[in-house]
Amino acid sequence: MMKESQRSLDIGTIWVFCDGSTGMTGEGAVVAEAVEPRWGALDRLRRRFQADSRCTAAAIARGGDGRILDWAWQALDVRTNNEAEYAGLLLGMQMAERLCAKTTTFVLDSAVVIGQMEGRFAVNSKALRGWHWKACKVARQLSDVRYCLVPREWNRLADGLAGQASIPWPLLRAALERQQQGVTGNGKEKPT
Repeated sequence: MMKESQRSLDIGTIWVFCDGSTGMTGEGAVVAEAVEPRWGALDRLRRRFQADSRCTAAAIARGGDGRILDWAWQALDVRTNNEAEYAGLLLGMQMAERLCAKTTTFVLDSAVVIGQMEGRFAVNSKALRGWHWKACKVARQLSDVRYCLVPREWNRLADGLAGQASIPWPLLRAALERQQQGVTGNGKEKPT
């Protein structure tokens, strides 16, 4: 039996943009370099971010009018790029389930994952078989599933969320809190 809250979310078609990342891209490095080096804690965080880039996954659900309906990201253990892409797809599939979408188009920039999900590509990698099996199992639970391959430039929002997931949040939060208190990482007052 469908819960009342699920019934109120019942929508027609959604597009779920999914992405996975195996570490900080060149673009992320440029953004990290832009952090003010005179603030000790933020500079140390920038250096840690560059050294500690990790695998991540993200997904964003959009309605027919383009409005963002839901979004999620997660940090992963060390994975291959295709495993990270599958993790993003699984996040998106969980969203589609929560939103009770009648039709869901999963938008990815991974030709491998889409080809495997559509049955056009074999899943030869032992590591990918488990991911593929999980994704197929969830896809069978959804009403109407479609896949769409897009250029990476069209998937920037999900890519950005995946990048956000790679930032070590406890360190970033602590640095921001110190900055708000007017103290740099070395205990000196922030210049005014």
